[in-house]
Amino acid sequence: MKKQTYLFRKVGPFFIAVPGLLYSQNTKEKDSLKSKQIEDIVVIGYKTQKRSSLTAAVSVISDKKLKDSNTPDVAGLLQGKAAGAQILPGGGSPGSTASVKIRGTSTINGPSQALWVVDGVMMNGVPNLDPNQIESINILKDATSTALYGSRGANGIVQVFTKAGISGKSSLTISLNNSFNTFSNGRFKLMDGTQLYDYFTSLKNAPTIPGELRNPGYNWLKDGTQTGAVQNYTIDFRGGSENSKTYISGNYYDESGTVKNYDYNRLSFRINHEQTVKPWLILKPKLSLSYTAKKDRQGSLEQMYLNMPWDNPRDQNGDLIRLDDAYTGKWYGRDYSNYLYDLQWNYGKSNQLDLIGNFDAEIKLTDYLKFVTTNNITYKNYDDMYYTDPRSISGNSNKGGLAESYVKDVSKFFNHMLRFDKDFGVHNVNALAAYEYTDRMYKISKAGVYAIVPGSEIFDNGAITGQKPSGKKYDRAFNAFLFNAEYVYDKKYFVQGSLRSESSSAFGTSKKNGLFYSYSLGWNIHKENFFQVKQINEWKLRASRGLVGNTPSPNYGWQDLYALTQVYNGQIGATWNQLGNKDLTWESIYQNNIGTDIRAFNNRLSINVDYFNNKTRNLLVLVTLPSLTGVDRQYLNVGDVKNEGWEFNFNYALIKSQSVNWDVGFNVSTYKNRVLSTRNNSTQLLSNNQVAIAGNDVTSFYMRKWMGVNPDNGSAQWEVVNADGSKSITSNYNQATLQIVGAATPDYYGSFTTNLSINNFYLNANVYFSQGGQIYNSYRELFDSDGAYPYYNQMVLKNDWNRWEKPGDVATHPLPIFNNNTLTNKPSSRYLEDASYVKLRSLRLGYNFPQSLTEKLHVRSLSIYVMGENLFTITKFSGVDPEVGPSDADKRDGNPYSGNAGAIYPIPRRFSLGLNFSF
Repeated sequence: MKKQTYLFRKVGPFFIAVPGLLYSQNTKEKDSLKSKQIEDIVVIGYKTQKRSSLTAAVSVISDKKLKDSNTPDVAGLLQGKAAGAQILPGGGSPGSTASVKIRGTSTINGPSQALWVVDGVMMNGVPNLDPNQIESINILKDATSTALYGSRGANGIVQVFTKAGISGKSSLTISLNNSFNTFSNGRFKLMDGTQLYDYFTSLKNAPTIPGELRNPGYNWLKDGTQTGAVQNYTIDFRGGSENSKTYISGNYYDESGTVKNYDYNRLSFRINHEQTVKPWLILKPKLSLSYTAKKDRQGSLEQMYLNMPWDNPRDQNGDLIRLDDAYTGKWYGRDYSNYLYDLQWNYGKSNQLDLIGNFDAEIKLTDYLKFVTTNNITYKNYDDMYYTDPRSISGNSNKGGLAESYVKDVSKFFNHMLRFDKDFGVHNVNALAAYEYTDRMYKISKAGVYAIVPGSEIFDNGAITGQKPSGKKYDRAFNAFLFNAEYVYDKKYFVQGSLRSESSSAFGTSKKNGLFYSYSLGWNIHKENFFQVKQINEWKLRASRGLVGNTPSPNYGWQDLYALTQVYNGQIGATWNQLGNKDLTWESIYQNNIGTDIRAFNNRLSINVDYFNNKTRNLLVLVTLPSLTGVDRQYLNVGDVKNEGWEFNFNYALIKSQSVNWDVGFNVSTYKNRVLSTRNNSTQLLSNNQVAIAGNDVTSFYMRKWMGVNPDNGSAQWEVVNADGSKSITSNYNQATLQIVGAATPDYYGSFTTNLSINNFYLNANVYFSQGGQIYNSYRELFDSDGAYPYYNQMVLKNDWNRWEKPGDVATHPLPIFNNNTLTNKPSSRYLEDASYVKLRSLRLGYNFPQSLTEKLHVRSLSIYVMGENLFTITKFSGVDPEVGPSDADKRDGNPYSGNAGAIYPIPRRFSLGLNFSF
């Protein structure tokens, strides 16, 4: 009998043995095999399925598709990679993380970000992973793929699989990348001294200022920014034998920001091991460790924009000016602040340690029955510190200060599962049953002191006063029983169902249990005898329906809560600040999906289309109570939300030959959110300027409607909606009617990608776009203020904007008035702008050196590339960047709402040079 050779490749947490193939040193051959297997085998939640039998809405992203960005943020890597996944950047500050929203917003008060699952373990938030360690990522979007995760998967799932060892010849891969970042503030341009002088003197009632101020003046923006530098180095080892496989990875990432004094540094290490102890027993220990450090200077970003070009931070000798009572010179800025002086002394820094440990095992009971156990503990330790020096202006009144906070975050996860898979002729039955438990303990402590010794970073340094210590702690736990079964007939017909019974400590005793389910059908039409279309290789129809739940963001929404912040007669007192609700229960999200998958023309064309229709009932809402109750808030189940849309994904191999390969990809998504009902059909405030009102979008803007400028006198105008429904115009801001004036939800969004390889050269491009929706440019309240802030710098007007000067002028801006108190710069639809944009997300050109050269150099493979990211953006938006995600505070509170462009750190342009080689 001929000896058979197998090549083992990792697909998710499993190894697939492919017979008849020897391990090849040819990089293209290996990559082709890996890509094919990742496409053919899909890990959906807790189980492995062949793509041909898949009935769920899932997007599979291989590691090859993740190489068009050098960001350390794994969430940012996903932009444009999957239909239905909307990636909302957290800004351009080093170390910032993006938010992932899948298929719109299904809630108005609960958490709305996608769940991250890494190697089978549910994580809290975006994991602090080195992207080089990732083998593949799945985006799970419908009930069939998420129902087994219960309430944790209500908003979709990002499923991450890290790399593993391989049997056969080991490999050592080294990746070196150096980048530089340039500051890019989009169309947001600040005035220089000449422009500001002309603006200031045009203000009605403005005081006289010296004519010598009419010169370019000092460029605070130029002084506060720099060319940022990035170092990103990774070393990977993969190797092993048939019974022992190991993957080891180490990464060093260092980035200095494009705004001075913002820095980020990360060290990460991972080891994944698999040991076959017995033919029936496999152990899979894993360990991941990362340490990150951030540095930032207090207030430097905001002050860089606000300070006036008429003020020079340095005196004639080049020394920084100290703005105190002894200073006798002239300073025009409103805040009387020379932040560069304080930056000599003041700073902030933070450190985070992430430790993730797994001990997993697989026991083969029979040829068709396995026991699989996943056991994890995740430990996070975070501390930050803000130091204010006594020698600084801001530290003068309190003689300096030191503020620190410490966070301890510990999670445990256990899943014990029986997995059955057996063929009966043309019939296949596979099933699983499992018990799962997870809990989390989160604790934060804060303290601070004043009157410190200069240069000291400890509390015991002679401080004579202190801030009141504060903190909080919470525990949350889930346990669940889950079951899934699938029946396949002749690889043509598929039926699948799942159940999850879950208990959560976020609810009272009578409401803590929830039952979630899904069922789906699939049909491979191309396998029918009547289907004789040679051009179509595969055609599948699929449909699914299910129920998933959601829990409130707070952990104790069902309980009466008291704040121990009062002192009476020397004793601790409590304030009642939340009314409990023992009937509080799960949000119920009913998800429906219909889709089709087509492969044609020898698999060169693939098309995926999905329609989804989701309805959320029993919305978890924090409502405001009448003051006479003695407590002002309570969580209730009130209201419904509907969310529906379409997703299209298209890929085509234009050229496929020995020396030239060219493929293009296109995906687009569209969805609509609509509030069906609220408590007593009342207006529910969600965040600044955004509300939920029945019949309207979840992201609706609620503010006064701007009606332009009166051409006769240059006054601002807003709309009044009278009691009888008629409308009129007023120049009094306070008399204008609050109403819905737009929404942040885009009409559609998506991406276009192209990959071209000619012999050893390759070129990849990724274009991302979003059309429709609105963005509130809150910058303009300060920088386009019509004279309300005469001693802040102002923005340069766009080409099609103009100010009113005389009767008869048709202008976009009213008459500017010194210290304007007509409220023209307060929230209104005036500052709502079109959020549409097209962005060249990345462009990468590389070269794979031929084997004839690599053999001489005694390396297995060698490649070099150059890459640009965020190269240009086409948009009408007047601010820094139309890509807007929730603020850091919103993300901490579970707030899903975007559309407000506040003081964001611009996303920089990045230019990279990389070298990869392996032995």
